[in-house]
Amino acid sequence: MNLFIGLTMLILGGLSAGSSYVPLKGVKGWAWESGWAVQGIVAWLLLPLLLALLATPHLFAVLHATPMGTLTATYAFGFLWGLGGLAWGMAVRYIGLALGFSIATGFLSSLGTLVPIIAEGQLNTTLSTASGRVTIAGIALSLIGIVICGRAGWLRDKDQKSNTVFNFKKGIAIALAAGILGACFAFGIAAGDPIKQNAIAAGAAPQYASFPIFFVELLGGITVNLAYCIFMNRRNRTFNDYRQAADIKTLKANYAFSALVGALWYLQFVFYGMAGFYMGPYSFANWSIHMSFMVVASNLWGYHYKEWANTSRAPIRWNNIGIAVLVISGIVMGIAQAVA
Repeated sequence: MNLFIGLTMLILGGLSAGSSYVPLKGVKGWAWESGWAVQGIVAWLLLPLLLALLATPHLFAVLHATPMGTLTATYAFGFLWGLGGLAWGMAVRYIGLALGFSIATGFLSSLGTLVPIIAEGQLNTTLSTASGRVTIAGIALSLIGIVICGRAGWLRDKDQKSNTVFNFKKGIAIALAAGILGACFAFGIAAGDPIKQNAIAAGAAPQYASFPIFFVELLGGITVNLAYCIFMNRRNRTFNDYRQAADIKTLKANYAFSALVGALWYLQFVFYGMAGFYMGPYSFANWSIHMSFMVVASNLWGYHYKEWANTSRAPIRWNNIGIAVLVISGIVMGIAQAVA
């Protein structure tokens, strides 16, 4: 255990995740689906496979020894999560980096905690314990934070009536879907635990033993995202994006920026997975710290790119309050795990 290294990994993971979509702003002349397809191949296929191979001796033998039911469940949860990842990207497109991350993250942290409790019929049991009541309080705070950020977005939408880039109503609905489906990633990690145990038995270091799970799960994610992008390429007749742009320099830059999105996105799992090892008994705080820095980083980028330009002070003030409430809610849920 090394708390300094663990906290550093969590902070880097949150900053990486919160900054991951920024390079898409450097993609010029491509349809959204083209840049999304390239980043998806890097984030959900190439890097997971590479790191799983590096971390796991005899990777494919390990997967072959894993029950098919485990592989299927892990892939299926990854497929559902992939729908959420697709929705997350669209939410950022419709309501910006700041609101997209804040609202989708709020839904993800609250619903990802609450839905399993309700689905397993454990709500009354949860409310009967101190840690359970603190957890529910954290969820309530998260939902309040979402409402506050939503109000900020609504006010911004009113101030920016001439802004045709953002679509608040559509974006908020997509962010909700992203939050609900995004919770499936945690279920996939739980379902894939036998893969992790097989990897450790084969000689993988414990801090890297989750990489084979990510590989299988993200195969489900890339399946749905690539299928959607190909569909949109065909419908919008944008297949030519992959081989042309304004000039060869722009084409290379588009590939580089799109690939950077994927690299930054996947790096969060590298940092987060390593943090779990170094934080030891303090791992209860991992998720809240990771999500908090993700929200903060994405909002700083949102302000940098003037997503709140041409608005009054009120929307910005509401957004800052919403960010603070979301961060506090994550801390409260971390405290709940500590109490447990």
